[in-house]
Amino acid sequence: MPNKTTHLLILALAFISSLSTYARAEAPIVEQAKLTESPAISWEGDENKTLDALHFASDVSIRLESCKDITITACELHSIELINCDRIAIRNCWVHNSPRVGVTMGGGRQITVDGCRIEQVMTGVYAVDAQQVRVNGNFFRNMQGPLPRGGAVQFDHVTGAANVIAGNYAINERGSGHPEDIISIFKCEGTEASPILIENNYLTGDPSAGSEDKSKIGSSIMLGDCGGTHLLCRHNVAISAAQMGIGVAGGTFIRVEDNLVFGARSNVSNNGMYVWNQSKLPSHHITLARNRVSWVNKNGEENSWWDGGGAEDVVMDHNQFADASLHDALPKPPSVAPIPPKPWISKNAGGKDVVRWPWKL
Repeated sequence: MPNKTTHLLILALAFISSLSTYARAEAPIVEQAKLTESPAISWEGDENKTLDALHFASDVSIRLESCKDITITACELHSIELINCDRIAIRNCWVHNSPRVGVTMGGGRQITVDGCRIEQVMTGVYAVDAQQVRVNGNFFRNMQGPLPRGGAVQFDHVTGAANVIAGNYAINERGSGHPEDIISIFKCEGTEASPILIENNYLTGDPSAGSEDKSKIGSSIMLGDCGGTHLLCRHNVAISAAQMGIGVAGGTFIRVEDNLVFGARSNVSNNGMYVWNQSKLPSHHITLARNRVSWVNKNGEENSWWDGGGAEDVVMDHNQFADASLHDALPKPPSVAPIPPKPWISKNAGGKDVVRWPWKL
């Protein structure tokens, strides 16, 4: 068995190797931040401040209301609450072990969550009535719920341009994770020029048991829940992450493109992909293109696609359902757990690229 130092070296080398996607001449330096103990922080109306390399013991670690231009980096904490805040950046933080939501956004705009490690919380990131929200390159593990929480990322009435959920890696292990919809898009409205973008996310259940014993109603990605418009879901990988793969439950002008959706048989497995207008609102202009889906339900039957009805102008373009070759084409995870796929890269005093983490491996 490798010792702790060897294990750290192996993970760091794997991480550095993965950074070829950044197309940088030199890989960044990886550092563990030296944390300073901090009491809970509650600010109202503060501007232009930075919280860096802090450790919080309190459950509500950081609460900001009507704040602007705040950066939170390399902190270890339990939860962050943002109320009507603008231009908040949360980078390379470790948010874990709380009965609350990891990062809550109520109102506000231009809020980013980049390269964080978020584990054992009610929901990872929950954004409601917010705009210009970006959740990029984070690692999520073992969301706890219960319903209506339980996702890695939940957008609720998020509107406007430049809203993105991209490059995240979410895993929920049997007996430890109790997820519902891993990514949930509820009554959200993008724009024609800038649809809400859900792309390049890697979502999986237990590495061995898949979706066994998970929720009977949760999905890997849920779109158009209770309506919504201008959503683009593309290049995602979902592997036995929930009882179903990608669902379009209503809404208008929604595109689902180039996704890989695989589901092995479990005691809850149901359906791989569907369009089914479950709201009483109009639903139209739904496009499913070039998706590859292989899904076996709990009865051992192939159930990759289902048309539940209620939506108009549904376009099906070169999808491969019941794709028997998909299992062998599934890509490996985008990073070595628990390393986030795309940590935030900053500059040190010498001008070198550096990634600073608040955790020991």
